[in-house]
Amino acid sequence: MSEVFQAFAEMMQSRSRATLNHRPQANGQQERSVKTVMQSVRVYAEDPLQQDWDEIAEKLIFAINNSQDGTRKETPFYLVHGWDA
Repeated sequence: MSEVFQAFAEMMQSRSRATLNHRPQANGQQERSVKTVMQSVRVYAEDPLQQDWDEIAEKLIFAINNSQDGTRKETPFYLVHGWDA
């Protein structure tokens, strides 16, 4: 795990759970979420004038948690908690 992602996971108090690499049905949605987060953080952090990426992490996670899933037509937050944020 990269240092950036480790710092991000620690800040979000996230626990890593390993799954098999070749089981998309087990980790596809999570992998897409992580990819989206990493792309967003990387683009922001690579700009030399915006090194405060950790300050936008909460807003980024809020945006991801409240984005509607294409298959289930619900937000990830709703699927976990049973109510919208």
